[in-house]
Amino acid sequence: MELNVSSKSEKQSKLQSCMAVIEKVGNKLPSPALLFVYISIGVLILSAILGMFGVVAKTELGTFPINNLLGQKPIEVLKVTAGGTAVAETYSNGLSYIIGSVIKNFMGMTALGAILIIMLAIGVMEQSGYLSIGIQSIVKATPAKLVTPVVIFLGVMSNVASDAGYVVLIPLAALVYYTVGRNPMVGLAAGFAGVSGGFSANLLIGSFDALLIPFTQAAAETGDALVGTSFAPLLKSTSNMFFLMASTFIIVLVGTLIIDKIVEPSMGKYDKKEADVVEKTGELTQQEKKAFKAANMSLIGVVAFIALTVLPFDKNNVIPIVGDLSKTVPMTSITPEGTMAVDGVSKFLDSIFFSGDMIMMLMFIVFLVPGMVYGFKSGKFKTKDDVIGAMVVSMKSMASIIVILFFVAQFLNFFNDSHLGILIAHLGAMLVAKIPTDNTFMAMMLMIAFIWFTAIVNLFIAGGTSKYGLLAPIFIPILMSAGFSPAGVQLMYRIGDSSTNIISPLMSYMGVIVIFGQKYKKNFGIGNLMGMMLPISIGFLIAWTVFAVAWALAGAPIGPGEFFFIKQY
Repeated sequence: MELNVSSKSEKQSKLQSCMAVIEKVGNKLPSPALLFVYISIGVLILSAILGMFGVVAKTELGTFPINNLLGQKPIEVLKVTAGGTAVAETYSNGLSYIIGSVIKNFMGMTALGAILIIMLAIGVMEQSGYLSIGIQSIVKATPAKLVTPVVIFLGVMSNVASDAGYVVLIPLAALVYYTVGRNPMVGLAAGFAGVSGGFSANLLIGSFDALLIPFTQAAAETGDALVGTSFAPLLKSTSNMFFLMASTFIIVLVGTLIIDKIVEPSMGKYDKKEADVVEKTGELTQQEKKAFKAANMSLIGVVAFIALTVLPFDKNNVIPIVGDLSKTVPMTSITPEGTMAVDGVSKFLDSIFFSGDMIMMLMFIVFLVPGMVYGFKSGKFKTKDDVIGAMVVSMKSMASIIVILFFVAQFLNFFNDSHLGILIAHLGAMLVAKIPTDNTFMAMMLMIAFIWFTAIVNLFIAGGTSKYGLLAPIFIPILMSAGFSPAGVQLMYRIGDSSTNIISPLMSYMGVIVIFGQKYKKNFGIGNLMGMMLPISIGFLIAWTVFAVAWALAGAPIGPGEFFFIKQY
């Protein structure tokens, strides 16, 4: 027994040492906003140096000279259009370009509007109390044996509502496990696994889906110029939708197996004497129960109305989600002009319903209506001003993202308009060209390598948005030259990034979760949390990677009109 304890202690010590190194390296990095300020300055300086030496990048669409953005000579910025041709924008000198483009660059982050809109509605749902009570009601009504999959599933779904899962679901999951006689630390792990490890899986479209698109589009413009394609204008927040929906069930299944079969048995029986003051979930008042019921009915009504508006009428027609889209049968769909027949599911998937703006607007309504109904029925909202106040509170949480996106917008445009992006992509493509990516095995190896590379980078750089802003401009064009679609590369990034969230010491909520854990285990620390989450993280990374490879080999769409490989279009 002593040997086992000693061995376990040594393993934990090594894990803590490893994580301490990662944390030390990561803490030396500047804040995300400052990071992009420094990188933008670096891009300007590098463009000046290479521009003075007359460096050029030759692509399928022509020659792209490096623009000196700090010079006094006229510059010509080449933009790739939807038709796959390059058009030029001329500026008198680099300084006039910088001054004249700052506001335009920021306003060009079109996804910012969609993100803010969806957060307005989520703010109403969260501040009214409907979201918190909804999660509590589902968890409390779940049989003890099904608690783990339900907690993980709710954790995954809570990602739509920003950070609500961290502050509501995770502590609630620990409490539920405690009350049913299971180890509350296991509940903590299950909640954390769903909320953070399953961040890139969901049955719904969320703000993060829209947040990534500007980065992908900007990088895809470079890739389009390199390869001679026109993907950038076609990218939408729904580009990864099908795969993310399917991933929800993979995360729930894998997470449940690892937690119930590996994590919980390894932790042993929990001694309730270790628990500090444990909160008890209060019972709903009659008014809250009536309000919750009314809000649920309104939610069902809104979803039903949307479904009747966009789904086909003809029950004899089938909408295949996967398979050969060229062999689909005609179906009937509703459009603003009335009822019309369209030839095949591909046209339905390309309809306005699957556009990013439409999806986000529908999600806005789905979140707003039940939140308002519950707020007024429960008495949380007294006047219409309270609804506006809830929206204002939600906007406060977006302040840091808006600041970061301002500097990200400058970096992306400086990087692309200087033509440094196309140069680096061209050099990277030359290296990738030596890999026989037309060989299926090598293509899969490249896919796996990028997923796992992202997973490792995630341990050192916090923030999914800022990290993607660094990687996307470089790797999307390079991998496009290897035959991957920009939507496919974005999805590969999301898999790697999400898998190691739960073991990254730089993860912003790591300290908060440790505090939650200390209610049930006084000496609980980050090392304990890492050790508990490590097998889950490894399991997610392996299972998700295998699932992605299988999906790619099957040639199934990852979203409406989107595939992993360019040749599948």
